[in-house]
Amino acid sequence: MMHFVDVETTGLRPWDGQEIIEIAIITEHGDGRVDRYCKKIKPVRLEFAELKALEVNGYSEDKWQNAVYMSEVIGDIWNRLRKGIIVGHNVGFDCLFIDFELERYGFSKCSYAKVDTMTLAHEHLLPVGLRSVGMNAIRKYMGWPCDGAHTALVDAQDCRRLYHALIRRSWYNEMSALLATKGQHGIIH
Repeated sequence: MMHFVDVETTGLRPWDGQEIIEIAIITEHGDGRVDRYCKKIKPVRLEFAELKALEVNGYSEDKWQNAVYMSEVIGDIWNRLRKGIIVGHNVGFDCLFIDFELERYGFSKCSYAKVDTMTLAHEHLLPVGLRSVGMNAIRKYMGWPCDGAHTALVDAQDCRRLYHALIRRSWYNEMSALLATKGQHGIIH
């Protein structure tokens, strides 16, 4: 099971009172099913928020009018993320906030198995011309739309799309190299 995760936050430091205000988890099951989970989370410590973070995430009281409290969904988040592989674009950041909230509510941290698509992009796309491994730069490089950027669901969907594009590319490159090597030795013609 793989969980493609993205969080939108009120800043960069959960220990300074900054918090998750939106979370998306797209789960791919081994049988091919895909579940999408996305919640806007009502901030309770806005006095610690960074104005730039709120601007980037598009936070407004109106847009978050029907948001839920973290206490209402933390059990769902833990149940989804406690098993499987967590994939994110700069996954350490996402898990820093998620783990902070899990521990705050008495849950154990989420899965330790993680894949960072930022690292994959660095390895596979920088050598072929990408200039930055930020998600918007990747979207532009790949010809993907930037609509909805910095919303948890769109970012999680694009993380999933990037993961699959790079994993297929990696497999293709390995197979091409293997076939070229075998061809050079006369095994495959």
